[in-house]
Amino acid sequence: MSERSDVESISSKELIARTGISRATLNNYISLNLVPSPTIRKPEEPGGPTKIGYFPIWVLERIEKIRELKASGVRMADIGAHFVGEVKEIAPAPPSEPSVEFAYQSIEQIVFPAILVNQSWEIIWINQSAEKVLFKEPVHEIPSASKRNILRLLLNKHGIKRFSNWKEVLEVHIRLAKRDLTGELMEQICRQIDDCPVEEIKELWQKTEPLQERPITQQKLVLKPKKGKTTNHTVFSSDFREGTLLLYTPERMQLDQILDLLMGRERLVKALLSKRIPSLTPLCILAGRLESSLHLRTALPPHEYFDLLNQIILMSHQCFKEHGGTPGRSIQEGVVCFFLSAPDSPKDYLEQAIQCAETLKQMIVTLDRRWKYRKVWKNSLQLNMGIHCGEEWLGTIPSSLAFEFTVMGETLIETVKLSEFAQGGTIWASKKVIENMLPADRQRVEFGVRLGTGQEGFISPRIYSQVRELISGDELKRRALREISNLAVTEIINVQPLDERDL
Repeated sequence: MSERSDVESISSKELIARTGISRATLNNYISLNLVPSPTIRKPEEPGGPTKIGYFPIWVLERIEKIRELKASGVRMADIGAHFVGEVKEIAPAPPSEPSVEFAYQSIEQIVFPAILVNQSWEIIWINQSAEKVLFKEPVHEIPSASKRNILRLLLNKHGIKRFSNWKEVLEVHIRLAKRDLTGELMEQICRQIDDCPVEEIKELWQKTEPLQERPITQQKLVLKPKKGKTTNHTVFSSDFREGTLLLYTPERMQLDQILDLLMGRERLVKALLSKRIPSLTPLCILAGRLESSLHLRTALPPHEYFDLLNQIILMSHQCFKEHGGTPGRSIQEGVVCFFLSAPDSPKDYLEQAIQCAETLKQMIVTLDRRWKYRKVWKNSLQLNMGIHCGEEWLGTIPSSLAFEFTVMGETLIETVKLSEFAQGGTIWASKKVIENMLPADRQRVEFGVRLGTGQEGFISPRIYSQVRELISGDELKRRALREISNLAVTEIINVQPLDERDL
């Protein structure tokens, strides 16, 4: 079957509007060779994007026919065979102009600068193009997350001394950052940089209006390096739960291609998190391990044993969320949570961990009552907890379902060992945690070391002791606690609830 040639064409935008299909569906039809690839050229209508794709007009009929075949039950794999006998002659289109290649199917193939920042505006992912164009240094090799703050990088010698219009460059980023950061934090960043014009930055911050909250924003950005040629960009930003993605696209970039990338949010976030830069981060870790007077694996049928563990994990994760923590990979019959330092409240994470442990302790008491009623037993369920802090490498690891935080370093190992040292549902914290708390927060915590045996032992308040002084050498070896033998610790006896602090 032969059909006449059509000289008319239709833009991708109009094609989608008239057929009602999505851009993803159109791309799928192209990949299956059901419709031809578009010709890229300047749009016929003024305004809008500088480049757009055009299809021959007969593609409208083709899409309608595909819809009919699908409605009649024909599989997509067989629809292509239906059009094998048809010959569509495509009239020569006006010469297409060169366009920027944009392989948005893979995040690694983005050829223009791209950056992902967290809510503190610290770079957690960056491609080589952004490092070269904006910073002239390997940002991904900077170990400290705070030193990867994008505003700080733009203000150091590679920013102020590199761009003759550095204020304009900074202003574009301030419009976005003001939605997350305060002027005090901006001033704090400035004072950490040698020769930074603090007063000029304060004035720029005050006069710059933040962009309104929206899924996607765009701004014009001109980069005028003191050495090299001036380049024009469009800065697209898209907000995700994990942070803000910044795309520094050439002005000639097609708008519809950018939107394709940003609308594929789930795929994009997964790709970005898999490349997240590990950071040396101040953090506090809470580890909890279940203790029972029965050997649960033999005392319970498998389905009840796993039901109990799932209840503990779900209950713990809810508690972690309420106290600002991030769950880590669960340990055997136990849980782990990370509490991260925030720029505007750098000490709060320590109190959050202790408050979380106290809340979780009470939740386990409630769970224990339910299982006593359910099983009619005298068994007691208790969660022994350890809390420790340090500065460690924080990153993410992929799984088939999600991305989980993980920590490399001694702090995690020592915290887990501290939870193994704890017995009888007690909470033990390292001296480092308590001493680094704000004085007002520390006053709300009752802590000390029991000088007797068992829960009835006399408590010497507000002191610490090394683990090796609290148990015998034989027990230290038997319980494999030598790694924390010199760790100074104290037992958390009681914590004033958060709702009492304002009374």
